[in-house]
Amino acid sequence: MKKIIFLGFLLISWGLQGQSYISAGGVRLGTGIGFTFQQAVERHTTIEGILNSSLWSDEVQVTVLGERHFPLLSRRFNMYTGAGFHKAWNVQEKGTTEITNPFGLSFILGAEMTISKMILSYDFKPAIHFQGSKAFDFQTAVSLRYVFKRKTIREQIKEAHQKRKKKRVKARNKRKKARNNGKNKPKKKINWRFWER
Repeated sequence: MKKIIFLGFLLISWGLQGQSYISAGGVRLGTGIGFTFQQAVERHTTIEGILNSSLWSDEVQVTVLGERHFPLLSRRFNMYTGAGFHKAWNVQEKGTTEITNPFGLSFILGAEMTISKMILSYDFKPAIHFQGSKAFDFQTAVSLRYVFKRKTIREQIKEAHQKRKKKRVKARNKRKKARNNGKNKPKKKINWRFWER
């Protein structure tokens, strides 16, 4: 029995560690090559910074994205979506010698898997440019990040406990409000003189 309980605790601990990183960074390879860094700002929400260089030109682009993560099969495997801004330098217009520095909106859709202290992800990142000859383009990439800091099991259990407590308080307040509304309703008077109806 003790062995079963211990094994269960190990499995729970292993599951809790998945996708609970605070800071992670690494390389991003695809239509360009660069670096990526993610920082958790709250539960299931990260800010990602990407420094990317094109493989076919001298273009350098910086992108900052706010991302929301959604667990799929487990906390170790999830998808994420987000949006933000980008700024590029040394982009040569096609067929001309003109150099532009486009900026605009970036969006991202990706999936990531956590294996121990490594995160492997694939993403699709379309962009809308506010200046330059191209109004729209996109990038795809595979990223490999190292988890620099992640939440401890104690922090994760505490966070889950606080979430459950918040739900209980919300449900209790809702019931209390419903009871108070019922008390404030005027009581319907019963006319016992049925012959006068």
